[in-house]
Amino acid sequence: MNKIFLDNNSTTQTDPKVLEKMIPYFIEKYGNASSRTHAHGWEAEAATEIARENIADMINSDSSEIIFSSGATESNNLVFQNILKYSDKHIITATTEHKAVLDVCEYIKKNSLNTISYIKPNKSGLINLEQIKQSINSQTYMLSIMHANNEIGVIQPIEEIGKLCKKNNILFHVDAAQSFGKINIDVKKMNIDFLSISAHKIYGPKGIGALYIKSKNTVSPIMYGGNQEKSIRPGTLSVPLIVGFGEASKLAKKQMNDDIDRIKSLQKLFLSKIKEDLEVVINGCEINRIPGNLNLSFPQLNGQSIINSLPRISISSGSACTSSSPKPSHVLLNIGIDKKTINSSIRVGIGRFNTEEEIILAANDIINVVKNKK
Repeated sequence: MNKIFLDNNSTTQTDPKVLEKMIPYFIEKYGNASSRTHAHGWEAEAATEIARENIADMINSDSSEIIFSSGATESNNLVFQNILKYSDKHIITATTEHKAVLDVCEYIKKNSLNTISYIKPNKSGLINLEQIKQSINSQTYMLSIMHANNEIGVIQPIEEIGKLCKKNNILFHVDAAQSFGKINIDVKKMNIDFLSISAHKIYGPKGIGALYIKSKNTVSPIMYGGNQEKSIRPGTLSVPLIVGFGEASKLAKKQMNDDIDRIKSLQKLFLSKIKEDLEVVINGCEINRIPGNLNLSFPQLNGQSIINSLPRISISSGSACTSSSPKPSHVLLNIGIDKKTINSSIRVGIGRFNTEEEIILAANDIINVVKNKK
């Protein structure tokens, strides 16, 4: 039985072209990028700088503004934990953010006198700019909003929010783990100060990510032990993973428009097949969302039961980071969806390597399972 992977919002297959670029840096070009006294080190350092440039090129930044990390979660922590050196600052974020933001916010609340305000999106999952304006006060230090939500795929008006932050002299952090490489990002045009990204969401390797830090800003380390990455993130750089991230970024830039068109076409096909036979609710704004993300509810049914009855299809009930939690999705709860509808939800993530045949097979399997459970 051939398995069909439709969980591309949790992770993606490493593109074979990316893997091909990485392999030599495991077995032939194995130098330490910080060893600047010999050819092996120079070779490794040059490879990391090329990758840095490819990543910077994706977001219209300078390569010197890219700091490598283990992923978007670490990048988020690097930004947020800087507020611990203060005792009177205010952060604004949304109730639908990833746990990598919400959990560090809880840590800040428990371990400092700084304050956090949470904005609740509307039922479509979109944030109202007026809510942000009303939340800003004289102590507001930073606003953090996810570009595209990991569960419902909804894209926030980042450029407009960025203008508001600039006008009020507030730092603007964006978690772009889901949007980087899938839709256009311009950190200058969007007035972004910090941007968190991961490689494994764009057909790159797991365990590597980056943080964009606007040149005028500073970030203090949360770990110590070396001066790598401008002393912000110490430790020996994983050159193979960095090379993979750089190549994945280069491919994403080259293929973005084609990927968007193709994935949207597969998404349309999948939805049309499902809607022909089933009553289904699409959670979150149907139009303003990243390509390939579908959060669907089948009224009166249990989403996890549907997933368990689909042995050849890999889909999820929400974020991979909270998949072991029995609690209802905090994202769906915070856009006003009732618990019964939440419990009947599944998340389908269509990606670069899915085929039309897979989409039709998956839709038919889901239709059969849902019909049998009614």
